Amino acid sequence: MITAAAFVPSTPLLAPEAGSGAADEIGDLRAAAQQALADALATAPQRVVVLGASSRVIGTPQPHGIATHASGTGSLRGFGVALDVPLDPAVPSAQPLSLASTMGAWLLGSTGWSGERLAVELDPASDDAALDACGASLADDVPTVLLVVADGSASRTEKAPAALHPDAEAFDASVAMALLSGDPAALAALDRDLASAVSSAGRPAWRAAAAALQGAAYAADLLADEAPYGVGYLVACWTR
Repeated sequence: MITAAAFVPSTPLLAPEAGSGAADEIGDLRAAAQQALADALATAPQRVVVLGASSRVIGTPQPHGIATHASGTGSLRGFGVALDVPLDPAVPSAQPLSLASTMGAWLLGSTGWSGERLAVELDPASDDAALDACGASLADDVPTVLLVVADGSASRTEKAPAALHPDAEAFDASVAMALLSGDPAALAALDRDLASAVSSAGRPAWRAAAAALQGAAYAADLLADEAPYGVGYLVACWTR
């Protein structure tokens, strides 16, 4: 049973060690992400599942480019920060993690979660049927919080990571509306082709989350909707 879901971005700048001069600009976003997760954890889950997309699913994937890890260590060294983040500090493992899983693990550590955790990594090329099946499999009898690590468009400005796209802001607005609605069907309906066009990496995780969350009503709170570097960063929390 999914008791709550926290939706956060995957930017490594959430970690203060990576923020440097951007600390003040990202501080409110970091606080919002930590609050969303804390609110979700207040539902007393037994397990947290970190759900994120990766262009390179690491490890031995299940069919359709989906991999699940109960342990592993993510790194921000590729972003110039000497920081390694274990998914589960109690179970050391050299299994590498994607950026989404790494930032999910960092948030879990920053909020003091000591219970069971899993990281589910989704290949953006996975078809919707595979994403739906993955999400549905998470809605078992174990009280679970979803930590959905996903970014909006990466093309909001000319200095964004991807080329400026005229529909980027509208796409991010549609994501914000879906997150504010508390309606899994609205998340599932986010347009795959448009997400690709505006370089949004988040849709696979939102789609899988929608499948896990379907069949229940949620109180939704949108805590952040920002694009400080031309990338849509959204934070929300859904609770039953």
